[in-house]
Amino acid sequence: MHQGYGETAVRRIFGMLNLTKRYGAACVDEACAAVLELGLCDYPPVRKYLERQPRFPLSLRQVDPLIRQLTPHREVIERKSKEND
Repeated sequence: MHQGYGETAVRRIFGMLNLTKRYGAACVDEACAAVLELGLCDYPPVRKYLERQPRFPLSLRQVDPLIRQLTPHREVIERKSKEND
């Protein structure tokens, strides 16, 4: 894009980078490949391609600093179960 449009392409390039935050790098790469096959190299066709594709749910992470360990919860549940018996 920069080669074809020069300095005015910088905003479009930042738009492409912003699409990766919203749709993920793999989806944007796929969209760019599809648009390039049509002989186009611009932001709007890539954005339209991504908007028309079904979005898949993000995969869940099993380990994350924000996710607490299950062991303390399991112990509390076991203790409460024994108290109720």
